[in-house]
Amino acid sequence: MHENVIFNAGIVGTMPRSALILAGGKGKRFGYKEKALIEIEGTPVISRIISTLEPLVDEIIISLRDKHQYDLLAPVMGKLPTAFDEQEGVGPLAGILAGLKAASYEYIFVTACDMPFPDPKIVEFLFSRSKGHDCALIKRKNGSYEPLCAVYRVCLLIPLIEKSIRDNRYFILSPVFEMNDMVEVDIAEIEKMDPFFACLQNINTLDDLRAVRNDFNGS
Repeated sequence: MHENVIFNAGIVGTMPRSALILAGGKGKRFGYKEKALIEIEGTPVISRIISTLEPLVDEIIISLRDKHQYDLLAPVMGKLPTAFDEQEGVGPLAGILAGLKAASYEYIFVTACDMPFPDPKIVEFLFSRSKGHDCALIKRKNGSYEPLCAVYRVCLLIPLIEKSIRDNRYFILSPVFEMNDMVEVDIAEIEKMDPFFACLQNINTLDDLRAVRNDFNGS
């Protein structure tokens, strides 16, 4: 068990569980700015995500690319545990792998710092659906899956990611598709709880950010 784990004693009737926020991306489509520090209504997006997840899990891990990024984000991360990418050039799999290795518990909710609106009801729902299975993954109407609003069984995914990287398969879902017991969560079930799919909204570009801010301003 990690000494710097942030525990949540308020969770009753659930097994201890982890959350991972991926923050190590370089933000190429965002002008190489730190997405985690983007502000919505004066609050950095990573702070919004942390505040939402803290009551739901027993530890939150922040995945970062290097020590320089840690120094930039330290004021908003507080004492949350962090994990650093061990490999470059393999995309988000490096951050996921580092975070999984740092996790203390069997199941982990994985999201990204550019997805600022995780929904507590959906996080709880994904944990409940994943129990006893390898993962719980949202399936969209077009048949695609959302890997960064999902719950995974840590011990099973680690070796699959390591194998994918060794085989030069960097597609984020490559190791997930090798899991034997994947629970598909139909997007219609998510729509009942989150009609506008805010939990799946991400900020990849400046246009995305303007759209989010306009929504908050009612314009």
